[in-house]
Amino acid sequence: MAALLLLGAIVVLALFLALRPLRVDSPATSSARALLRLDTALGATVEPVDRATAGILGVQSSERSLVVTSVASNGPAATAGLRVGDVIEEIGGRPAGDFRETAGLASAEPLSIRRGGKETILNVQLAEGSGG
Repeated sequence: MAALLLLGAIVVLALFLALRPLRVDSPATSSARALLRLDTALGATVEPVDRATAGILGVQSSERSLVVTSVASNGPAATAGLRVGDVIEEIGGRPAGDFRETAGLASAEPLSIRRGGKETILNVQLAEGSGG
């Protein structure tokens, strides 16, 4: 009897979860929203370079740099040659960590990256509708 009650409760919970409207919340902070817009524009996921990450990558810790943590296949970053582990130092001549300024991004931006201790410039054709 207890097993039937438990099974019934599970079925009711499953129905509740399946029938409720799906709600997708945007990131809570303006910095998180801006970083999400930048991720979308690049077709890659980037994170600020913290002290631990800087140590692993052998670069200086800087809140003004971003590390690439994933690259979408066939996205702007992949097309430009951006790789996981690349450290983006500048976007369009501005410090990459100033990603709150994504509204000012043009459709194509040069990225100054550090890869294997060397600085490289990549030109990225950003995804449409990325600014704002």
